[in-house]
Amino acid sequence: MFTVWEVKPLVRLSNSGLAVVALALLSAPLAAQSSKTGDRVMIPVLQSSDKDLGVNAAEAIRNQLQKQTNIRDLVVVPKADIVNSLVSSGYSPTEALPPGDAKALASLVRAPQYLEGAVTKTPTGYKIDSRLIISRDMTKGQVLPSASAAKLDDAAGQVAKSIKDARRQLGAEEACHNNVAQGKYQEAVAAARSGLAGYPTANILGACLAEAYNALKMPDSVIAVSERIRTNDPRNIPALKMLAESYAAKNDTEKRMRVLVDLASADPTNIRLVQDVVAEMAKAGHPEMAVPLMRDLMQNNPGDPALLNLAWLVLLNAKDYQGAISVGTEMIRVDTAQATADFYSRLAAAYLATDQPQKASEVAAMAMKKFPNDCGILLFNAQSMYKAGQLQPAEDAAKKAVTCNPKNGQAYFLLATIQGAMNKNDDLIATLNAGKTNGADPGALSQIALKAGSDAYKKGQGSKEIADFQQAIKFLQLSDQLQTSADAKFLLGASAFSVGQTATISANEKRSCDLARTARDAFTLASINLPAGGQKYPNEAAQLLTAIPQFTPAVDNEVKRFCK
Repeated sequence: MFTVWEVKPLVRLSNSGLAVVALALLSAPLAAQSSKTGDRVMIPVLQSSDKDLGVNAAEAIRNQLQKQTNIRDLVVVPKADIVNSLVSSGYSPTEALPPGDAKALASLVRAPQYLEGAVTKTPTGYKIDSRLIISRDMTKGQVLPSASAAKLDDAAGQVAKSIKDARRQLGAEEACHNNVAQGKYQEAVAAARSGLAGYPTANILGACLAEAYNALKMPDSVIAVSERIRTNDPRNIPALKMLAESYAAKNDTEKRMRVLVDLASADPTNIRLVQDVVAEMAKAGHPEMAVPLMRDLMQNNPGDPALLNLAWLVLLNAKDYQGAISVGTEMIRVDTAQATADFYSRLAAAYLATDQPQKASEVAAMAMKKFPNDCGILLFNAQSMYKAGQLQPAEDAAKKAVTCNPKNGQAYFLLATIQGAMNKNDDLIATLNAGKTNGADPGALSQIALKAGSDAYKKGQGSKEIADFQQAIKFLQLSDQLQTSADAKFLLGASAFSVGQTATISANEKRSCDLARTARDAFTLASINLPAGGQKYPNEAAQLLTAIPQFTPAVDNEVKRFCK
């Protein structure tokens, strides 16, 4: 299912473009802190369209939190420590950090928790939206109540109080986390429940409780806890992941898909997360739901080879062929190594699916030059030629595809279809038999023969020529041999009846023994096959079976008279 992503050290170039630095974790463990002070919490610069406001809001929250707490309970990382760490690593101390960098910075300054937030200037004052994150796992956080006030310090004071409240769950969460890590899942549940009794909306602790339930194979409990978290915090990634997995376990695809959409929306800038969501949607058989996510992702990350490749596959699976054509063309422009034989085959198929046979032919021709011995390319080349109406070149190409891979059923189907369109009846029969010998699907081969027989029967009805009905009989007998069917049986009987009827009249006119015998044999063949065909066409079969005895005396008389 979903992966747990690590925070990779992010490199950043200095203004000179020469120095490459990264935020690195210090080796000293958190336990090395003085026992006389509490945990450290870091308040970095907040997101804001006003750079100064983001800096000032962070400092205001630090000041308010220091006023509201005792250093023995909580240490607020000083602004100077944060600035020094950022500057020494080549980061601006006045810009808000991306999530991964904020986690790395918190670890650098030994802060087990840090704030993530944004501040805006409103017509009536200031508004701060934030969440408390635990440095151990940047996806686990507690969304804090939105703070609004006329003065920035007052709004910061509200945030400080919310931080204090949110931290009440951390002791129980640590106990729960440690028990889960040690496989003590029932103990983890007990620790989590104890902590939730004093803080029912504790989402960091709630996520740990859901993890314990998940390990205990209790999907209903996981869903109950995770849905509660989701209601309070729709962007809570751990809860959404566990919900998606639990709904999958219960085969509730509809709810799972809705959760996956929310999961992608929780952090749309997280490429890895959205990629995982897209993969899960495709795996669940709903690639069409992944299409808008991929489009947004590509728009925000233009030219990314990995994203283009993923989008190419998603659009093909979603049958958005025109979109796949555009993305595929861009993909091989960005990364020429992606122009494989499989790519060209898929691209040609996409053009065919959008009724652009000429474009498909051009792609197939390009592929033939690059991969002249690839069996798949040979097949698509033949298919594109057939769709473009180039029947003789298509037949030649299809024969090459059959020779390239005699076990490829699709090659036989295509060759037979082309030969049928060219009225090469003997070649068509030979191809169908060869396909059967080499393991092609007999049902599909039978349908091709059935169509050819049906077409010949219709032609005979118009021409009244015995030869056309006899051609129909050949195809219909082959169809029935490949896979018996009421359709083949009925048409075979009807064709044979038509031969008998026409031959009876002609035998009398020409006083022909051969025609008389042809009529007798044809009526016999009709009598054998029409009853089985009557299972699907009862009225028509009954009518023909009733008519046969009316011809029998005349046929017997003709044989007696003309065959001496």
